[in-house]
Amino acid sequence: MIITSEKQIAITNVDFIAKNLMIIHLNNDRILFVPLDNFIEILELNDSQRKDFEVIDNQNLSFLNISEIYSLQDLAGF
Repeated sequence: MIITSEKQIAITNVDFIAKNLMIIHLNNDRILFVPLDNFIEILELNDSQRKDFEVIDNQNLSFLNISEIYSLQDLAGF
């Protein structure tokens, strides 16, 4: 869990701006750019499948077509 100044950082939205780049929007108005080279399962999703995601407990990301659950720490490279 990532915590700063007593406020837990949370995922608020996910976007893709390129085939190999995911953008994670956080509740502290920051944006996390995630290259998908290390997340091949996400990289291989088509545009429609990328829209089928769920944020779990504000800290984890899941896609309908992938069995893996990705934590914010994993996505940030911690």
